Amino acid sequence: MQNSSPNHTLQNTYGERKEQFEKDLKRQNKILGYIGFLRLFVAVLTVYFFIAGIREYHLFYGISALMTILFFTLVSYHKNQSDKKKLLQQLIALNESELNCLDYRFDANPSGKEFINTDHPWSYDLDLFGEGSIFQYLNRTSTHRGAALLSAYLNKTPGDQTEISKRQNILQELTPELDLRQLFIARAKMLGKKQDEVSELLDWVKKPTYIKKHPWLKYVSIAMSIFSLLTIIAGIFDSGYFQYLLYIGLINWFLLSPFLAKTNRYQVQVSKKHSFLETYSELLQIISKQDFKHPRLVSLQELSKDGCKSIRKLSTLLNIFDQRLNLIMGFVMNSLFLFDFHMVRRLSSWTTKHADQLEDWMHVISEADALFSLSGFAYNHTSFNYPEVSDDNRGFQAKNLGHPMISKTKRIDNSITINDEKVVLITGANMAGKSTFLRAVGVNMVLSYAGCPVCADQFTTGTYALFSSMRTADSLKDEESYFLAEIKRLKRIVDQMEEGTPMLILLDEVLKGTNTTDKQKGSRGLIKKSINHDIVCFIATHDLALGDMQDQFPGIVVNYCFESYIKELELTFDYKIQPGIAKNMNASFLMKKMGIME
Repeated sequence: MQNSSPNHTLQNTYGERKEQFEKDLKRQNKILGYIGFLRLFVAVLTVYFFIAGIREYHLFYGISALMTILFFTLVSYHKNQSDKKKLLQQLIALNESELNCLDYRFDANPSGKEFINTDHPWSYDLDLFGEGSIFQYLNRTSTHRGAALLSAYLNKTPGDQTEISKRQNILQELTPELDLRQLFIARAKMLGKKQDEVSELLDWVKKPTYIKKHPWLKYVSIAMSIFSLLTIIAGIFDSGYFQYLLYIGLINWFLLSPFLAKTNRYQVQVSKKHSFLETYSELLQIISKQDFKHPRLVSLQELSKDGCKSIRKLSTLLNIFDQRLNLIMGFVMNSLFLFDFHMVRRLSSWTTKHADQLEDWMHVISEADALFSLSGFAYNHTSFNYPEVSDDNRGFQAKNLGHPMISKTKRIDNSITINDEKVVLITGANMAGKSTFLRAVGVNMVLSYAGCPVCADQFTTGTYALFSSMRTADSLKDEESYFLAEIKRLKRIVDQMEEGTPMLILLDEVLKGTNTTDKQKGSRGLIKKSINHDIVCFIATHDLALGDMQDQFPGIVVNYCFESYIKELELTFDYKIQPGIAKNMNASFLMKKMGIME
């Protein structure tokens, strides 16, 4: 697979984008500097005209008031420009990260270690999650739920070919949308991904409020607010009326006191979530402005249009609600206008109207987040190809198959075609490439299930359920527990076979925890049982004696191998798979060379 040219183009693309965003950032810093100076100048003028109004002419009070309005306008404008600066910083970091990933330096990406599941049919064996994993390599998600959904895409066997084809079409449409993808990711990363705030929010909207149980509070709060406003207006003309505000405040706090604890509990779950919701509203707006063609993407777009305004409104309400946390502001607003009742009523009205829709809007963000990671992977691997997946589950074919986590400069690609054969025995010496080949098959199967292009010129497979047993014991003290775990894992595989599930199975050195005779007997028994079911099974083994099963079951069991070679007293490998049984082993050669044996 020749991908040096595409990779060079990607290096240029990300490098040029990084340089352009750095130039934009410099301009943005200058703009912020100008705004900061102007804001200071207006603040000084505001104070000057206020003092001048006290000393000289009352007209200067009006000018001071106008300057105050201008000052707060500049504060708001400065915040907007500051947000643009943060966005540019995220875009610079994002393109720098992409450049690193092109060189297989992706250790700064989230590893997905929280998704490691040692009991999963394949993900633990294939190192899908954790440090140096395929998840860490392709993950660009910026939300908690987006990462979880991405892990689900990598963990799930699809029901049929239609699901894979649908995902492929979606990714093919999203792959060229680099600006959209990076804008979405950068905007989401401005918020951070510290916790699953969505779950807290979804729990909150389902909680009933005391306003619903006591609807009379609505009318009381409106009436007392009107009394306060009328009293304030009357006090402007006759200051004697201001004394009545004291009585209004006492009445209001008498009304509020039975509900203060309930209001506090209602607020605590969503306190300071307005910035999170504001960001989600912006993300929905980004999606809503696109012109998608695939029906699923169009559906996400329509949901985004409905959601962005409603969520922005909720963000505004929560921001206002949080003002009660300011002791002075909260005390004054509640004393005069029963602020708590008004806000709980408005929030209750919002949740009644949109509670059922909120989860759908949140899922739009999660799904887009996960899909942008997968489409980014496709964009970064232009030499990879989309697999052909069918539901008939007849055979397996790969042309120039490689492991996507191995650099193109080091990767050795292999081709293999399986038609009616059911068991592929792969023999070879240690370090010859057997395990890497099995993992290449497995990881590319996972990518094909997720709808991604795979590291192969051609990849044809069925919608097999993927199962593997490849992990080895790390130490002698764990060997017994590992052996029992392997037996249980093989039992799960056999149970699935007997249920009639079409399966693609990857086994690396079956029954490592027992003696050679027992291991060979068990391996033969497993193979004989497997050939009666709808499976394609790759078995990597050192046991050359198993190779005679090809003669015993012609057309059903087939031998392949990875050879090692000794040239000029040096052990070498070509890492190329070939038909037949391995002829050369390397353990004794290495032991002699290292002086371990004569």
